[in-house]
Amino acid sequence: MAATHSLQKMTKKLGDFVVKQQGVWNHEEWETLCGEIAALGVDMDDSFQEHLGLLLEHLRVFYFCMPATAATKRRTKAKAKPRAKAKAAQPEQAAS
Repeated sequence: MAATHSLQKMTKKLGDFVVKQQGVWNHEEWETLCGEIAALGVDMDDSFQEHLGLLLEHLRVFYFCMPATAATKRRTKAKAKPRAKAKAAQPEQAAS
């Protein structure tokens, strides 16, 4: 499903940024990211930018704490139940 809400677009950009940068970035890269977020129509006032920075720092922590790919559980297929044999059609007895 494509990101449609501005929040979804922003969080995808943030996550992609952290992964691309491997959890490390400089001020110029931060400012470029802020410009990309502002292009979503966000009012980049000081408060929003501060919260955005905090969110990015939290994502950095998760980046270093989580494995690169999520572990998946293997599902074992349930064995198919044997089908009941169809009963042979018994010939109808002629009525006398």
